[in-house]
Amino acid sequence: MGAHIIVDAFWGDSGKGLISAYLAYKTSANLIARAGTGTNAEHGIFLKDEKTYLKTHQLPLGFIFSKNPNIVIGSGVMVDPGLLYVEMYFYGLASNVHVDYRCGTILQSHIDAEVQNSRMQSIGSTMSGTGAARSDFIKRIAYQAKDTISKQFLTDVGIQVNKEAREGTVIVESSQGTFLSLAVGDYPNVTSDNVLSTSAMDDVLLNPRLVEDIWLIVKALPTREGNGSMGSVEELSEYDIISGGFSEASSIAGNIRRKSAGIDFEMLKYACEINGANKIALTFVDHYDNDMVNVKSMDGITPKTADLISRIETTTGVPVCLLNTGKAYNNIIDLYGEVDWDDIDNNVNKYSGMGV
Repeated sequence: MGAHIIVDAFWGDSGKGLISAYLAYKTSANLIARAGTGTNAEHGIFLKDEKTYLKTHQLPLGFIFSKNPNIVIGSGVMVDPGLLYVEMYFYGLASNVHVDYRCGTILQSHIDAEVQNSRMQSIGSTMSGTGAARSDFIKRIAYQAKDTISKQFLTDVGIQVNKEAREGTVIVESSQGTFLSLAVGDYPNVTSDNVLSTSAMDDVLLNPRLVEDIWLIVKALPTREGNGSMGSVEELSEYDIISGGFSEASSIAGNIRRKSAGIDFEMLKYACEINGANKIALTFVDHYDNDMVNVKSMDGITPKTADLISRIETTTGVPVCLLNTGKAYNNIIDLYGEVDWDDIDNNVNKYSGMGV
């Protein structure tokens, strides 16, 4: 019962969508809610062939493992109507999605303004128009979803989220990462709002008393888009990333994502504290430990990875509950339960051939 909040420990791209999907399935969630800034965060997942890639920018990705998901976008999220319609219909979710009528709207003029802005270029913005739209929203000159989106897709997310959290389970999927938050990160290399657990609650108008778990998603080798510090840990060279076999394509011009050689544990401890995390999902373990590639059982956890888990738990006081060990969606080890992948596979099969 209650709400599960999903936030990133560092700078995003940690697999929040995958963890959201798994938790939505495991908890039989009645509702999957999108929090965060807007369309400037790509949530992606690979199918079993490790080639078919499904992604969203506007919708939460947690619907992927669900039979008949109910999806909402909270009032604190900027909405691009065109992109919303594309994603709803591409995934066959037009009857499953509702947007809070108070959401601010991203227009083409907002995208154009960011593309032409030298500051946005210098910080490595995704140029989605999210920041420019939020600026207009703060100035009280923006359109809202009630002005730009068909009435059939509108709702009061606050009423819906709190009702479902009382009666069942809600997954709240945030965007980006803790140290990209406007009031936390190394300004100006930040996003246009805060993306902490409390921010996610605010975005979907969730009563904090209804929160059951706050999940912090920790990438074993954190990555970052654009400019800005990666903490006190050494940053890997592009050569090291490529030769190590763990390069990731950036959503900004397809560049290779910057990657840290390890976790800055002081930053991790701070992220746990300010988010109030009580559970951790450790992702991209296969990038940290090559012997963990596609391992799916606790019996296969190596001493190297076990040591990392121990250090994370000792530093933060928060248990590591899930491990992600490979590219495909089924590379998850649940340290506190069994995974019924046959049932999940049946739900995911309908998306085969839909990759982008």
